[in-house]
Amino acid sequence: MKIFKGILVSSIALTAFNGVGGLLPSEKSEVAYAATYNYSNKQLNSIVHKQVTKQLILKFKNEANLPYQDGIEKFIKEEKQDPELIRILAEYPNVTINRLFSSLNPKEIKNLGKEIKDSDHISSNLLNYYIVETQDDIDVQALLTKIEKSSLVETAYLQEEEAPPEERLPNLSVNPYDEPRLTRQGYLEPAPLGINAPYAWSIKGGDGKGTTFVDMEYGWLFSHEDLVNQKIELISGQNKSEHHDHGTSVLGIVSAEDNNIGGIGIAPKAKVKVVSQIRDNGNYNTADAILSAVNNMQAGDILLLEAQATYDGYGDKNYLPVEVKPDIFDAIRLGANKGIIIIEAGANGGNDLDQFRDRNGKQVLNRNSPDFKDSGAIMVGAASARVPHKRSYFSNYGSRVDVYGWGNAVDTTDAKPSEFITNLYTSSFAGTSSASPIIAGAAASIQGIAKNNKGKVYTPSQLRDILSDPSTGTKSNDPISDKIGVLPDLKAILSKLGFSPNLGNDSSIVFPEEQEINKGNGGSTITFPKEDSDNSEGNSNFIFPE
Repeated sequence: MKIFKGILVSSIALTAFNGVGGLLPSEKSEVAYAATYNYSNKQLNSIVHKQVTKQLILKFKNEANLPYQDGIEKFIKEEKQDPELIRILAEYPNVTINRLFSSLNPKEIKNLGKEIKDSDHISSNLLNYYIVETQDDIDVQALLTKIEKSSLVETAYLQEEEAPPEERLPNLSVNPYDEPRLTRQGYLEPAPLGINAPYAWSIKGGDGKGTTFVDMEYGWLFSHEDLVNQKIELISGQNKSEHHDHGTSVLGIVSAEDNNIGGIGIAPKAKVKVVSQIRDNGNYNTADAILSAVNNMQAGDILLLEAQATYDGYGDKNYLPVEVKPDIFDAIRLGANKGIIIIEAGANGGNDLDQFRDRNGKQVLNRNSPDFKDSGAIMVGAASARVPHKRSYFSNYGSRVDVYGWGNAVDTTDAKPSEFITNLYTSSFAGTSSASPIIAGAAASIQGIAKNNKGKVYTPSQLRDILSDPSTGTKSNDPISDKIGVLPDLKAILSKLGFSPNLGNDSSIVFPEEQEINKGNGGSTITFPKEDSDNSEGNSNFIFPE
């Protein structure tokens, strides 16, 4: 669908899906997708957990002054710096302590912070992180307890490989030539329903041209018919076909092509790259993936973190933003200091993040607490697609959450795990997995406009303030209790920033006045609004599942 040809977004009737499911299961996993929900027969796509060897992450104190190299346990034994740690290594002779960050060499890590204000100490801190590799029969919890007693260790914690998603509930494979999907993408529509992407498209750069968007997760189907010509670049890590359904849906929201096939991304002209949490060596390492991406990005680029972490003591609500992990926090902070716009899923635990306490009892996610630590990321919550947007029951919330996006009924590209069918789509992508790329797309659109019209880009703090501004966003149903920020309204934002349409006569969207049969959705009717349709207070014809 050519976005500058006059006929743009409209509303749809979408009635095949009925009901919503429950929360994700409470099985343990350290970092997982920011949950992908699929609505059908009151079932929910959940995350299944495989048995994996737990990783023990440790951070040495600066005064340890250790060289950043694999097999550092040998150096520790030779230097005899800490009798307690030497005793532990003697008790566990098969333990190996390797670098946590292996994508870059120590000099490259230091150089990342060399010319960035306030970043030198962060890049140095990254060189204190190691991963303790053990045999499967070792009780890592007991080992952790002992290592924490070492005078050289600043912090230590357990981490598991994130869980792969289940295969989704069956989705219809449609012929996009018979059924263009733009009319299903209500999140593109004017506020209060969506973010008003068409208004941004009427301004030079609003399609993301000149910007770079990077998605971090497990896998993607690069050959999907609505993504294939984007020439997507894998920065580092392994593209796992058994996980490419999730990543394909995320990419479609931001980057689906302007090509008369399927739908369209919010920023279809942005350069697209990806980075995998499954590293080149086959190990899982989110912090290393972030660092690798940051090293390949420029100030103003957008990095989306499609992951969530677990934390001891949260039971059935054990999903939190990934920045609760110290190594990941430091990697994010370094990226933000470099000028990278980092969009972070707020995760799906349904927790009040203001009440979260880290292992030292600190309220690091509460902006009103003296303990607050700011990673610099833009944190995203989820709300209902229907107006008024109610906070999704699974969405985390609190003063740390800056903005929200649609948490259900998102139409986008799709794929089946370990299959290579290139024309699949879904109308039920959901969770903070769907909310976060909506915000990433909005960020790319704004950066593209700034770059193409003013020759500059916004800093992470500037863009976070812009996107979360209550005066230019759609408030949730009950802002005081929801605590998920606002849904950005690109028209209001860009108008406040002084940008106006410069690619045509005006910014109006002309909708055809007709009805069509949605052949792939049980014969439901798609109703296109009249040109002068008022989209306020949920007056759109977009119909949501009950």
